[in-house]
Amino acid sequence: MIKLHYYQALAIPIAIITCLYTDITAANEKNLVKQHLISQAEGFVLKQLNPNLDKTINVAAMPIDDRVQIPACETHLIFSASAEALSQSNISVKAECQNSNWYMFMVVKAIETQPVVIISSAVSPGTLLTTDNLNVISMNKKRLRSSTFDDIEDVVGARIKRRVSAGRPVDPKNLCYVCKGDRVTISAGTTNMIVKTTGIALEDGRMGETIQVKNRRSNKKIYARVSSTGQVEINM
Repeated sequence: MIKLHYYQALAIPIAIITCLYTDITAANEKNLVKQHLISQAEGFVLKQLNPNLDKTINVAAMPIDDRVQIPACETHLIFSASAEALSQSNISVKAECQNSNWYMFMVVKAIETQPVVIISSAVSPGTLLTTDNLNVISMNKKRLRSSTFDDIEDVVGARIKRRVSAGRPVDPKNLCYVCKGDRVTISAGTTNMIVKTTGIALEDGRMGETIQVKNRRSNKKIYARVSSTGQVEINM
């Protein structure tokens, strides 16, 4: 009797451990199925939004409720989403198993990002932009209200016209590569001969813009194109 009680007592914790192991294994299998489903939905959305792989898009499906049971599907799941849904940030995706007439809807969050040059520390009007006060980060494209820069080298050397707080994108309209009152170098000529003189900028100018400048030698006002920081050109 003593031995019988001993083996019975030993059998109880073994049975409990076996049940717990079975439950854990089943739970892990369910999680793997759900993770695989999530991965497939994310891949589907990414392929629809970026078929040519020419964009930077981050996708993340919302977790599937633990109470949802995913039936087995003997064939490949078919994913679909309407054109209207694909234009949203939160995309409703249908996952369907045709051979068992089973389907479910999932939500996949998609964000298209792009590199943006931002101000790394607050700057006041007249501040010269350098690599010390600039940075490049990835930003949600839909949150950008105007054109921006993606390369710091396109901004270095320009000056800020209005105060900008840290973390804000550099706005082309808020820059001047030649600012009103600046002393500038005026270049004129052809491929065979170039003449240079100095002048004073009479208005702000961004790269490629034509502004009015005054020749310091002749005091004549002329129009010239901004070619670089502190430099303008006249086409002959």
